[in-house]
Amino acid sequence: MKSLNFKRKENAQIRYLEEKVTGKKRARFNWDRVVYLSILGVIVFFVLRYFFLNNFYITANGQVIFDNVDISQTEDIRIDKFYYSEGDNIKVGDTLFSYLIEDPAFATEIEAVSNGGNESNWAEREMYSLQKSIDLNNSQIRGDRQLLASYKSQLNQLENEVILGAANERDLQNLEYQISKLETSISLTQSENGVLNKQLSALKNGEEEVANTVTAGPQEFSPYRVFVSPIDGYISRIFKEPFEVALKSEMIIKIHQSDSVHIKGYFEQKDLKYVKVDDHVSILFPDGQESEGVIDRFYSSTVIMPEEFQKKFEPVKRTIAVDIKPAEGSDLDLWKRYYKLSVELTKRTF
Repeated sequence: MKSLNFKRKENAQIRYLEEKVTGKKRARFNWDRVVYLSILGVIVFFVLRYFFLNNFYITANGQVIFDNVDISQTEDIRIDKFYYSEGDNIKVGDTLFSYLIEDPAFATEIEAVSNGGNESNWAEREMYSLQKSIDLNNSQIRGDRQLLASYKSQLNQLENEVILGAANERDLQNLEYQISKLETSISLTQSENGVLNKQLSALKNGEEEVANTVTAGPQEFSPYRVFVSPIDGYISRIFKEPFEVALKSEMIIKIHQSDSVHIKGYFEQKDLKYVKVDDHVSILFPDGQESEGVIDRFYSSTVIMPEEFQKKFEPVKRTIAVDIKPAEGSDLDLWKRYYKLSVELTKRTF
């Protein structure tokens, strides 16, 4: 093995260079870590939010609805003029429009009175006309009640058939609509009879004016009558024009009952255990405003979700339908502005 010999010098010195310290070096800011932590934080936030909303809240679609009444007459009339326009608020007893009865017999009576009948004959004719209208209304009410009883007897059976899949959901919805329409018609006709009975009572008691319809003297007799509102609400649509003929049972005016505003909500079937009467629901309107409602009615069978809520290219979805009324302290004017508009419903599961 070769030996290595190192020569060592005496007084050897190690040479080195001293570095000049100009100041403490600043640590570099780690932007990669900031970006990484920010992205991670956003991901965690949305994961937790999704988990929270899907486990502690349920959502549904809804639609703002008003109860409405269709105004029509039981005989052919010619409209004289309307005293209110579309969108106007009205109260019970307000005069909606004046009209002339398109009846040759009534025209003969008018001519006889105008040519010099006495006040007694005029009052008798007017009472006869009022009583005739009342009798016709009572006849219509009896017929509507019989038909209503028949529909209600079919309702329970049809609901069971729909649940079993033996009947179409649209048949059930149509039957419910017919029942609601008949109930509204009966209520409207009864209110009209109330006004007619007051006019008849005024004539029998010898009062000078008969509920703003005609004047006392035969020389000032007017062939025109007026129709007064049976309910509070606002006029949503007028279907006729002044001087136009409205045939029997043709729709003349549609009145919405603004105090009856509610939302029809459509919850998923899997959320059935979380939906109960008197539960509170948060409502998000299209413009971002929020309100609160209370579940007032729970439908016993599932219904087909309205077409605007259905997803394209997917099977028709059946949902749980509920009626939601404004909670105490809610802004009714806010609800009234969104008739027939869609809203988003949110409800807690705990």
